[in-house]
Amino acid sequence: MRFGPTFLLFLLMIIGSGVVIGLFLRHQAKKRRELFSGFAAHYGWAYQPHNHALSGNWQGTPFRTGDNWRVLNVLSGLFNGQQMVAFDYSYQTHSSNGRGGRRTTTHKFGVVVLQLPGVLPHLEVTHEGIFGGAVANAFGFQDLQFESEQFNRAFRVKAGDDRFGHAVVTPRMMELLLARGEIGWRIEGNSLIGWDPSPHDPTEVLRRLEQLQLIVGQIPPYVWRDYAGVELRNP
Repeated sequence: MRFGPTFLLFLLMIIGSGVVIGLFLRHQAKKRRELFSGFAAHYGWAYQPHNHALSGNWQGTPFRTGDNWRVLNVLSGLFNGQQMVAFDYSYQTHSSNGRGGRRTTTHKFGVVVLQLPGVLPHLEVTHEGIFGGAVANAFGFQDLQFESEQFNRAFRVKAGDDRFGHAVVTPRMMELLLARGEIGWRIEGNSLIGWDPSPHDPTEVLRRLEQLQLIVGQIPPYVWRDYAGVELRNP
């Protein structure tokens, strides 16, 4: 089969466009690595360009779904005295176009994690109608309701223990989340995990970590004592 010059020119344009896009994406990824490496150095944190094994450390949203799990631009160290890790996370899902082809979708997140002073029961708070809670639903965790209808309309709260959920999500916690509830978050063991469905920048990393620390600060001392066996005093 012979191809005319018009077709060959079109083919070269397609190949050339693919090369240009690939080079652009590589350049953007390099700039992002440099940005986060410098950010980590400024705050005295460790930086890793990637650590895909981290994706297996947690069970719930947005982990353990899809395939090709990737953890990039990993920051780790102390944030106001608490151990933290923050990173870009992505996974892929696949669907058929009905004609024998397959479409791949990449889902990207910014993730921040604070280490808690003790192990607590499962609790997950996400925006109503926003991605999240798939693992909680699978394990039968209840969607809790609270006296604030404004809060109920804005958030979904799922807990393995209803009493624990109500003990943590106090009126003061609801007030905080209504004012500063930008991300979904979950207590999983001794981790407080926050995630946002898009890669974050350094300013957002700091804001997300600050938000998680505010959440920790709203957990009543008796919760730590009764559920984690830890004696803490809120500042």
